[in-house]
Amino acid sequence: MQTWLVLIAYASRLGSTREIAQAIGEVLAQRGARVEVLPVEEVQHIEDYQAIIVGSSIRDQAWLPEARRFIQIHLDRLQALPLVYFMVCGQMSNPTPEHFHEVYEYSREMRELVEPIETGIFSGSLDYSRLSHEERVSVLSKGLPEGDFRRWQDIRAWAEDVYDRLQLQFARSRAEENIRP
Repeated sequence: MQTWLVLIAYASRLGSTREIAQAIGEVLAQRGARVEVLPVEEVQHIEDYQAIIVGSSIRDQAWLPEARRFIQIHLDRLQALPLVYFMVCGQMSNPTPEHFHEVYEYSREMRELVEPIETGIFSGSLDYSRLSHEERVSVLSKGLPEGDFRRWQDIRAWAEDVYDRLQLQFARSRAEENIRP
């Protein structure tokens, strides 16, 4: 069985997205992938990877600027690879269908640049004491509760599904290569 190298690049403000990226990486590694988990600012190149997962915290209904910049800088290569997105958003502390749809729309700009094979949407954690005064006013005005709302079982199950999707994608690619004259 051939293993593949997967990059999980993330943008996080308070660490919740980083911890989710690490958990996703652990699942993929347990299944047999080679995985590197890095903040988007630390990624120099992506040529060595067979798949990319990009995650971002959501602030003001948008991906963090450094995650958007990562997609834009590496756009050509990302269009040629299996690509997966995930987002971490406080609105998902109350995971209604309306919130899922609304948060999914926050990735529209990224999806218009390059469509992923999968998108995950997760709740995060929020510690008011780690926020600036302006951030605290903003989250309180939106009614976002303090606490850790990450559903680790759902995150790991999603990562299992992503592994299966990637494995299928790679199997199709190998089959297509074997068919070519």
